Amino acid sequence: MKLIFKILIGLSAVVIEALEITSGKVFSRPTGRATSCNLTGNSIDELNAIKSSCKNIVIENLRVPAGKTLDLTGISDTSITFRGNISFGYAEWKGPLVLISGSNVNITGERGHVFDGQGARWWDTLGGNGGVRKPRFFKIRYLYNGVVNHLHFLNSPRHCFAIHNCTNITVNNVVMNTKDGDTQGGHNTDAINVKGSENVFISDTIVYNQDDCLAVRSGKNIHFKKAFCSGGHGMSIGSVGNRTNNVVEDVYITDSIVVDSENGVRIKTVVNATGLVSGVTYNNITMRNITDFGILMRGDYMNMPGPTGTPGNGVPILNVTITNVRGTVQPNGTNIYILLGQGVAQNWYWNDIDISGGTRRRVCQGIPPNSGAFCA
Repeated sequence: MKLIFKILIGLSAVVIEALEITSGKVFSRPTGRATSCNLTGNSIDELNAIKSSCKNIVIENLRVPAGKTLDLTGISDTSITFRGNISFGYAEWKGPLVLISGSNVNITGERGHVFDGQGARWWDTLGGNGGVRKPRFFKIRYLYNGVVNHLHFLNSPRHCFAIHNCTNITVNNVVMNTKDGDTQGGHNTDAINVKGSENVFISDTIVYNQDDCLAVRSGKNIHFKKAFCSGGHGMSIGSVGNRTNNVVEDVYITDSIVVDSENGVRIKTVVNATGLVSGVTYNNITMRNITDFGILMRGDYMNMPGPTGTPGNGVPILNVTITNVRGTVQPNGTNIYILLGQGVAQNWYWNDIDISGGTRRRVCQGIPPNSGAFCA
């Protein structure tokens, strides 16, 4: 394959200048630009030139070299379009395979495109806990005013889609299909991970994976709706604790379906850590064939070797609303489990909850009074 780098300039691409008078000085300011650049082949050598000269970037049938990031950082007022097959060479490294930052960026996948992660090359059942080093897939970081539409990810090596330290982000119609990991050793294949971000709106997501469908680790005003999640760990707040930012505020998870997963909905905070979870709403959630917990609220989380069984009280969980949540848990599972430190949970409101099928009963702790919350 050969690299094609072209700049298309027509009459509409002529830069028009406007005069602007400020403090008695005259400045020329460009008001129009219509250059368009295509990147294809098996090299990203021209990427910096493309970023500096083009406001419409088309990436088509590109193979990114091993150990390299498709680095679309530091761009502004730019549209990025993905076409065809975007693939990546094999290397044992942390990634990410794609990184985007800047301001006022519109990211779109055209019909038929795919980000082919070929995750099976790395999968060894250990995920991020050992084995070969696995790259994260796609990350937007320090992006201000971003729109992401119609992206399709296949077989993520590890975490798939990260939204870190971003503001004003809209994500619509994203598919993350890592279903092959069910039988080929996929692990820690989180779908959407939100950290340190504000005003994030995610809608119409389809996920097949082996970890969280959604994980909100920190941030404010996060909306996640009309999702379909299969095979993973459910829709999660957390884990919260032991990071630079340990505050989650105002998260709305609504109108979604979780099937064939370990959990339906959960909040998990790290034992003996500090932080805050406040203003979480789960509404109109349907779950089916959950293996472990329909609803899980725990304050004893530890990634390795696992939950301690003794919750801490350093992360208050305030203003949690769970309404119209229903579905089924497998017989060996637990319908609803709450394990929190004394006084951690405050001002909860639960109503219209119908989860059945699980027969394993556990001793709960920390249920706030007069909240409607219960164990089952």
